[in-house]
Amino acid sequence: MRRPRVAILKPDYYGIVGGFERVVDILDDALTDDGYQVVRKVVKVVDLPLDVGGLEIPPEVFESHPEYFRYLMVRQAFDRVDTGDAEVVISTQPPSFSHLHPRHLALFFHHHRVYYDLEDVYVEAGFVEDPDAHRRAGAIIRELDQPRLDAIGWFLAGSQTVADRLAHFGGQTNVSLFHAGVGVGDDAEAVPETPPGTGPVLSISRMEFPKRSELAVAAAHLLPHQPMSLVGTGSRELWVRHLDHVMGTGRVDPAEMTPNEVWCNTGREAQPVPDGFASHVEFAGRVSDDDLELRFRDAPCVLAVAHDEDYGLTAIEAMRHGRPVIVCRDGGGLTELVVHEQTGLVVEPTPRAVADAVQRLVADRDLAAELGRNGRARASEFSWANAVEEFRAGLEKVDR
Repeated sequence: MRRPRVAILKPDYYGIVGGFERVVDILDDALTDDGYQVVRKVVKVVDLPLDVGGLEIPPEVFESHPEYFRYLMVRQAFDRVDTGDAEVVISTQPPSFSHLHPRHLALFFHHHRVYYDLEDVYVEAGFVEDPDAHRRAGAIIRELDQPRLDAIGWFLAGSQTVADRLAHFGGQTNVSLFHAGVGVGDDAEAVPETPPGTGPVLSISRMEFPKRSELAVAAAHLLPHQPMSLVGTGSRELWVRHLDHVMGTGRVDPAEMTPNEVWCNTGREAQPVPDGFASHVEFAGRVSDDDLELRFRDAPCVLAVAHDEDYGLTAIEAMRHGRPVIVCRDGGGLTELVVHEQTGLVVEPTPRAVADAVQRLVADRDLAAELGRNGRARASEFSWANAVEEFRAGLEKVDR
């Protein structure tokens, strides 16, 4: 029996490659293995003209509300994508879901968050000069999105947190869950069980708002004798390094800092760190897979302290390595993965609470080992084989 031709829709935001790209690659391979003809329809954001509906957007106008105008431009581009020869369409990151097709499966991890679940915190952080204008823009975006979301045949939500957002904002309940796997491919090798490490606490995250690498650094400076390694880079790295410097030189007390002073801000006040400054916080940047494996082995625990995360592959990878994970109560999908005092610790999103959790796990190696063992069992549920089966079940909802 001939399998349908499938088009995968995906925006390319400046060539950034991360966990979502890996998910798409694996599902593309699964479709091909199942006999589907797969073609990718990619919209390269950097190539789009400053134009919406035939009206040219002056650069100064675009820069006044870039999130709004860029979203409309990319949305318009997906409207123009030709999927006439595709019998099934699979959309990925927003706003690819806006493309109209009668057999449409949305692999959905989030809306355009600054106009949905992150609208209030984005405004509070000071990213917009005119909060009222931003909220009006958000109302327009949600009004435009609603009929397109309503037209989607089925959603595969990346977590229950994401499914709840779909129900809250648009009333979508034609949803099942898709839990991305760990490792690379269906046959990821098992990680040998080892006792909790005695090296640096590990934090793995893109340094973007609101991943909160800043919160990890603030906690580290309440534990001056406990080294910490930050793996990852991003647009807020200068701000995170700035915080490391001002905390490390005693100019500010992390225990007294507010969320707005630590992470809920634009980071534009960052100053370059002077040459010669030494810190017990390592900025490791991007590392190889082999290097990361060693860091997991050496770590006593792993921090995953993002605000309202969609899913949380870092937490699953940490549990796969038998390392307890510290997440925050407002961590969204992360709190679905980590159960307090079973597979890790769930704490308040403050430097002191995170530091106390680190200290507890470093001091009580038996507890860390127990949580690590439980975490390994939990992580074993998140295989790519299971993920592909969830994907196939979702595909059946529209491939009829």
